[in-house]
Amino acid sequence: MARISFKCLPYGDLPYTTDSLTTKMMVKLFENVPYLAMLPLASPHENLCYRTLENIPGVEIKDKKVFFNTKTKNFKQDLRELDNIFNHPDVENLEKYKIDSFFLPKYLQILKRIKPAETVVNLLGPFTVSQLLTNREELQILTDKCYRKLVIQAVCVKALWIIGKIKEVSPETKPVIILEEPLFYKFGDIKRENENVTREIVLNLFAKVISKIKEYHGFVGIQSFEKCDWQIPLEAGVDIISFDAYNNPNNLNIIAEKINNFLAGGGRINWAIVPVKTEALVKSLTIDQVYNRFINTIEGLIVSGVSERLAYNRSMVSVQGNINKLPVIFAEKALILSTQLAKRIPFKS
Repeated sequence: MARISFKCLPYGDLPYTTDSLTTKMMVKLFENVPYLAMLPLASPHENLCYRTLENIPGVEIKDKKVFFNTKTKNFKQDLRELDNIFNHPDVENLEKYKIDSFFLPKYLQILKRIKPAETVVNLLGPFTVSQLLTNREELQILTDKCYRKLVIQAVCVKALWIIGKIKEVSPETKPVIILEEPLFYKFGDIKRENENVTREIVLNLFAKVISKIKEYHGFVGIQSFEKCDWQIPLEAGVDIISFDAYNNPNNLNIIAEKINNFLAGGGRINWAIVPVKTEALVKSLTIDQVYNRFINTIEGLIVSGVSERLAYNRSMVSVQGNINKLPVIFAEKALILSTQLAKRIPFKS
């Protein structure tokens, strides 16, 4: 299991319109763990759909909506090429699936200059991708083995491309790929509606993506801010689980034994507990309020049966969601609070 040193997970679409402002914030708050920030106010293509699915066979993205067309002229040829590159990835052939991010040039410059121990990149996770893509009959893509293969390979080639770029400028830096799963909460309903969508299929979907990224020396987190079945990512071999600890503080308590085993094996929990939903809420926050809420929440997990030492020592914290719609002053306040909270996490011997 991964050994990751940082205590504050950098996260959230940022409200900046220039890479210079983003760099200033990054160096100030996240110098030890820079991340490939998303800047939706700087470019209309700054979102996870474009980052994860651009140039993937059959995928078209218009106005942040994903369309999947298997009837394009070169679809089968493109699928074969994707399969070949997935199985034989190198710097040159992965370039076809590069990430076109506004902040990427500055991000790589930061990595080259600072040589951090770790860095974070967010992508869409395979379950959410499977729900964004539907075949011609609009059937669940999860029921088709060929389409599941496409989903796995699509996420992986993007992850392997960015891992390659990170290693190119800073060979010792450990890439941490956070797979965001905003639609994972739907799995229970989907399974009830379609008996062919089994738990084993979804577990295999996660496991194949996670194992491929780890094969190329990346660490993997799964992030879902809705209530979901965390047992599946745990069994799939994830290194970090990231959940909304502000709105769903008890999400992990019902599987305390499995969480304890996960932490004992080196896993980490990110408690996304600094609320950012409204300007008024962020304006009223103090570090003591956030700290007390974190302590009360983590103690609930301990009461459920998780080791106190593991619960505290294997924790990290972050903001609760994207902050690009907040005024800059309050977005930065939320980030500052998350870094301050990380420094106050008690160490238990």
